[in-house]
Amino acid sequence: MNKFKKILHSTTTKVISTVLVISFVLSGFFFFDFYLVQYNKIKGYWWVFKGDKALKKQDLQTAINCYEKGIVLHPGHYKAMYNLANIYVVYEDYYQALKNYNKALLVKPEYEIARIDYAIILTKTYDIDKSIEEYKKVIENRPRFYKIPFLIDTKKSYTYNKGVAYYNMGLAYRTKSLTAGLNKQVSKQYLKQASQSYEQAVEILDNYSTNYNLGLVNQLLKNNNQAGYYYCRAIELSPMDYEAHFNLAVLLNDMKDYTNSQKEFQKAGLLLDSKGEGTKTKYIYNVLDEVNKKIAIHNELNKKEQEVIQEEDNQVYKAGKLVVVEPRNKKNDELEKTFRTCANREFFVGGK
Repeated sequence: MNKFKKILHSTTTKVISTVLVISFVLSGFFFFDFYLVQYNKIKGYWWVFKGDKALKKQDLQTAINCYEKGIVLHPGHYKAMYNLANIYVVYEDYYQALKNYNKALLVKPEYEIARIDYAIILTKTYDIDKSIEEYKKVIENRPRFYKIPFLIDTKKSYTYNKGVAYYNMGLAYRTKSLTAGLNKQVSKQYLKQASQSYEQAVEILDNYSTNYNLGLVNQLLKNNNQAGYYYCRAIELSPMDYEAHFNLAVLLNDMKDYTNSQKEFQKAGLLLDSKGEGTKTKYIYNVLDEVNKKIAIHNELNKKEQEVIQEEDNQVYKAGKLVVVEPRNKKNDELEKTFRTCANREFFVGGK
């Protein structure tokens, strides 16, 4: 009886083993393509991993080689395509960049960061209409939101990307206004569209760049009050950037508010001087001299004010040039506080 059981057990084991081997062989025969795809995917992930490591080390050529091998083995790896596109942007090979951004978007159409970067490079290659279409796709996208505390909040990231899309769409419309040439009506229409885009961006991204560019577009549209308001907001957010001070000075000069224009030109000149921007600084001081002449003509300054136009904590205007006087027992934030002040802000706020 025991001998029979042993024979039966041995036979059963052999049958099961044989069936398993045959099943494995048959599955390999019938599902060979599936197994090959999975094998290639694993190899593809390995090459992408090597590409990521090379990219972190700024070994861009090695990263390109690794990503390209990884994408051949795993054609659905959209992140590798996106990283490869970004590397080509660094090399200014914009057409290869566009090719890889597009491949990533074909795999994952909702990949918003890739679509925004794709649109930015389209603008660089002067395919502006196409870039605007891509920004609109980001804005009009309605994804499902999910949130994992302290890890991920897709609604927050979507809102931010939407703000970035509006901002860059404003840049694209402003670029189109330049292509209109002498057709002022068409140029003005594009500027209005740029203004609308920037306004949407400011609602989401209340930062220096959005406010500065909204001020610039309104200045071009001759909306002086709005332009001044947004320049002042930009100055409040980033007082040590000279562009908003300079453009506000130009705006105030056009409005014949020479005294306040002078103050902003001084700030712009001092900020550039501290950065060693000699050519730009010289230009600003030349413009400032013209403003000083206008002030003298209008008798807006007395003799004492002509000798020393403004002296605040650590800035003095002497002999046609602003110089920095080291603050006495003052913290650096005092300097920033001086520049955060926006000339004639009350007027602009009231007229917004």
